Amino acid sequence: MNPLISIIVPIYNVEKYIGSLVNSLLKQTNKNFEVIFIDDGSTDESMQILKEIMAGSEQEFSFKLLQQVNQGLSSARNIGILNATGEYIFFLDSDDEIESNFVETILTSCYKYSQPDTLIFDYSRIDEFGNALDSNYGHRSIYRQKDLCTSEQILTALAKDEIPTTAWSFVTKRSVIEKHDLLFSVGKKFEDTNFTPKVFYFSKNIAVISLRLYRYRTRPGSIMTSRPEFFSDDAIFVTYDLLDFYDQYKIRELGAVVGKLVMTTFVSFSDSKKLYNEFNPIRKKVFKDYISIEKRHTKRIKMYVKMYVFSSCVGYKLYRLVKGTPWK
Repeated sequence: MNPLISIIVPIYNVEKYIGSLVNSLLKQTNKNFEVIFIDDGSTDESMQILKEIMAGSEQEFSFKLLQQVNQGLSSARNIGILNATGEYIFFLDSDDEIESNFVETILTSCYKYSQPDTLIFDYSRIDEFGNALDSNYGHRSIYRQKDLCTSEQILTALAKDEIPTTAWSFVTKRSVIEKHDLLFSVGKKFEDTNFTPKVFYFSKNIAVISLRLYRYRTRPGSIMTSRPEFFSDDAIFVTYDLLDFYDQYKIRELGAVVGKLVMTTFVSFSDSKKLYNEFNPIRKKVFKDYISIEKRHTKRIKMYVKMYVFSSCVGYKLYRLVKGTPWK
């Protein structure tokens, strides 16, 4: 009998955190899952620590240990997808943790909502030592939704920053991924931003769980805590890839998600004239969709309108003068 969930865990040089991750798996109150560990060419003691913990424990779930030459997070996740046997797939980052009732809660929700295509759950933040941190992002009203949601509702929430774009923020049916040939863009950073919206689009019914089941670790040196200006080409790639997806299906909510991606990328790479010029055609194409979704979020509308006016009438130099304008 196949497990309920395949938990995919890419591993690369996380010797400080792999122990706490594995312990969060061993403590699960329901063992109806498998774990697929993918060693992405680690050069530290991550794999040795993992093997020692697994050998010394009496785990009641199945696991696989796969290895590859370092090819990045996307490639490792794709390998995990191809080797998964569970009804659902979940992407767990190797420096994070899950609550002990994670699998149990997913199972209960699957029964409650008659096996929805995707389940979304809330999360908490921890520091590099595992201490709880205050989180101002997310945790919006969407997590109080009691009924099944449509893909349009969830894409709208994504465009409004009510839920994260991260691949660890949901569990989805393996059949959804396989039927639509959904894979991560290999060799690119920001790979979640053009993967997650596609999963949500193809999910016809989505359950939202109010509990904070995931523990996201903020640590020095990670991509999310730095400003990687030299990844601007990757930002351009994933944005155009998502735009191509929007052009294929032409729904307003997808256009709004593209608009939100353009906005957040502008803020992250506000010194990049190349990126600003590259995104002008996209911004113009999705402007109406984004504004229609964001009509109640006045700060972001003002920022977007300023960028539109300045880029169309004055140019990049004046845009840089207002780049610090708050948009959240």
